[in-house]
Amino acid sequence: MKPGISILLFSIIFLAGCGKPAPEEYVGKATLAINEKNFALALEEFEKLINAHPDSPQAEEAMFTIAKIQSDELKDFPKAIAAYKRYMEKYPNGPQAPLALFMTGYIFHNELHDLDNARSTFETYLSKYPDHEMVPSARFELENLGRPPEEILPNLQEKVPVTAAQTASKPSAKKN
Repeated sequence: MKPGISILLFSIIFLAGCGKPAPEEYVGKATLAINEKNFALALEEFEKLINAHPDSPQAEEAMFTIAKIQSDELKDFPKAIAAYKRYMEKYPNGPQAPLALFMTGYIFHNELHDLDNARSTFETYLSKYPDHEMVPSARFELENLGRPPEEILPNLQEKVPVTAAQTASKPSAKKN
């Protein structure tokens, strides 16, 4: 091989490898942005990560974190639902898929007051993940669809059993 061609091939290979930062670099920038409450920049960095390294474990976590930011920080519930659905489509068996589906139902019910979609989502959740830790919460949400909190809370307080720790912490009457 001629020396000029070898240098050209080496340069192409070298430059191709330097084209995009490692996933950890995007995560670092996004985490810094979150800590600084710059959620727009965090979302941008996570999207760059997803585009640059779509099959990396960091991309999966980034996709779920985007949904959490949209919901918890930005209160943009339609975008949060779209982000949770995007996660579920890309990672239907991912570790966060059950929680993504549950959160979609929760947002439909408690934030958007879309009872039909909430019911459908919780029913799907219960059928797909009958052993998941959020099953009791999904059942509670279904049982209380459309009910105002002031109607739910008194009933909830009656159902909560007194624990041994609560009993022990109450002062007892002295017997003489």
